[in-house]
Amino acid sequence: MAVIVQYTSRALPGMSPAKLVENMKSGAALWKKHGASPRLWAVSLGEIGNMAFSAEFASFAEYGKCLDKLNADPAFQKWRAKNQESGLSEWVRSNLLRELTP
Repeated sequence: MAVIVQYTSRALPGMSPAKLVENMKSGAALWKKHGASPRLWAVSLGEIGNMAFSAEFASFAEYGKCLDKLNADPAFQKWRAKNQESGLSEWVRSNLLRELTP
């Protein structure tokens, strides 16, 4: 069974989507450091212009281990504060998906 966490955001008016992608890549590197398989996505149908970050795990246990490590990492805490203060984007939604069929 796979588990995927997804965070969708959109660049605020007048903000650079390229800077947002750069910021998301920095965050993705921290997730990867702690065991995630992160991906960045551009939404091409429906909510065009939105961007999504996702990370896949083999199980909820692996997801939990990664979150515990991330939340204990001062570099992640610093990135999170910088991300919020940047004013580049706004949160749209988050999803936690579990695979029904392998």
